[in-house]
Amino acid sequence: MALLGRIFVVFFAFLMACVAAALVVTFALLLPGWTELIDPQAGRRSVAVMVGLSATFFSIYAMLPAMLVIALAEGFRLRAVLFYALAGAALALFCAYGWDLRLPRGHNDDLGARGVEIMAAVGIVGGFVYWLLAGRNAGRWRPPPAGTDAAPSVRAPEQ
Repeated sequence: MALLGRIFVVFFAFLMACVAAALVVTFALLLPGWTELIDPQAGRRSVAVMVGLSATFFSIYAMLPAMLVIALAEGFRLRAVLFYALAGAALALFCAYGWDLRLPRGHNDDLGARGVEIMAAVGIVGGFVYWLLAGRNAGRWRPPPAGTDAAPSVRAPEQ
């Protein structure tokens, strides 16, 4: 039963991380030209549509690699925020650029000259949001490994 509950928590946290990542990429792409938006009401609606579409795209495109990293973290009980931030950045860069080690840094990049930085920030924010919602408790649904106490014991100092 604990596993089923954990699956729902992981899925919800993954979706919220995708929304946070979509917010980052939307604002990173829109902020340089934010003053050029003519109608503020239409601007808010277009931002909401961009965030929704980006979150949907991220959740579909990054689902398999993210679930592999999440399964690894759950299996090894990895709870460090740094792990999730770095894994998020690595996954975002992998999903954006694939195995190509010559990360494009010019006008040919779909995200402009700042594409690598934007995707790294997207992954770090997504990993951090996932850690806040689910990563801090990774592996706690499983019983402790054999040979360890369920609760850490406090020993008196030796004299």
